Amino acid sequence: MNFKGLRVLVLDCYGRQIAVVLRELHKLGCEITTLNQSKLDIGYTSRYPHHKLFEPQTKGNMAELKKVLDREIPSGKYDVVFPMLEPATELLLENNEEYSKYIKIACADKEAFYKAYDKQLTMTICMENGINCPITKTDNETMDEFLSKVKFPLALKPRKGSGSRGFYRAENKEALMNLINSGKVVVEEYVIQEFIDEAEVHRVSYTFIDNDGNVKSSMISKSTRPYPLVVGTNSRFESVDMPEIAAQAEKLLKLMGWRGYASVCFIESEKDGIPKVMEINGRISASLKVGIEAGLPLVQQILENAIGVEVTSAPKDLQYGVRVIHTQSSILWFLKSKDRFRKEPTSNGNRKRRDVVFTLADPLPYFSYTIQCLQKYKSEMKKRER
Repeated sequence: MNFKGLRVLVLDCYGRQIAVVLRELHKLGCEITTLNQSKLDIGYTSRYPHHKLFEPQTKGNMAELKKVLDREIPSGKYDVVFPMLEPATELLLENNEEYSKYIKIACADKEAFYKAYDKQLTMTICMENGINCPITKTDNETMDEFLSKVKFPLALKPRKGSGSRGFYRAENKEALMNLINSGKVVVEEYVIQEFIDEAEVHRVSYTFIDNDGNVKSSMISKSTRPYPLVVGTNSRFESVDMPEIAAQAEKLLKLMGWRGYASVCFIESEKDGIPKVMEINGRISASLKVGIEAGLPLVQQILENAIGVEVTSAPKDLQYGVRVIHTQSSILWFLKSKDRFRKEPTSNGNRKRRDVVFTLADPLPYFSYTIQCLQKYKSEMKKRER
């Protein structure tokens, strides 16, 4: 498939995953337009876009984003719209009937996306089909029934959403009931499950399934160094050869009826070393670069699936031991973690390391992104002082 001149509108251009997506779209010969909320966004400072929209009013405001999309999508200037994160993806899917008259949407179909967005449904499918996951309270059992088969501490997180927002840890029954009685946790809106202790290691899948249900990409990365500690996003990723875990990700996504790209996140305790499903990310994952550097043609596959042509299969010989670092949060992890000097050998001695954002060919986004990280960090520190 020749992508030269394919007109792609890219959303969510502040995210760190945008750097490698723009690079890959450039390599494919696409005509790239980025929709930016700040002049510090990667999509604004990168050299790869041909056109840059500056719409600061869309920051955190889906109503304003919809106004911009209602203007841009029917304009005839684009062939494909490429969202990165959940809110923009959800907005596109909610308006798919109207937008699809003018443009192709590069994301999963609506039904599968919403099923995967519900962590409780994900856990239920895992438990019913022999896929490793934490012990989780089901919708049809009482709290006492659940507590009789699990040990404290417990993890409590919203059924829908991403990141650590709304996450709580209950050390005992009294703490659990206080969270529920105070209204901080609404049982019907939360996933309540065993807390996987001593679990800095996560496993992330990079899985692509075409519209015929064929797996076109499948690989696992080892991710470590979370910041904020324990509950934060990991800052170090390494491609690893774990076909049995990749197969669990494939099985779960097929049971969901998934088509397109997704990453299944597993959490792994040092106590038993068993990766257990934590969630499905239907968005473009922040660590996408490690999959691409290992040899997966993920951006090409996403475009091919969107425009309805045969999806390219990933090569059989992938590069394992490739490491990708999110430098900014890795520094913070190093400053805060008591395990900062613990060695983490690569899986096969491969010494290739890359930053999530930085490349010599397009260096400016690294510096603008760093400024944004510092601004965000200062804002978070001020909130904690209140």
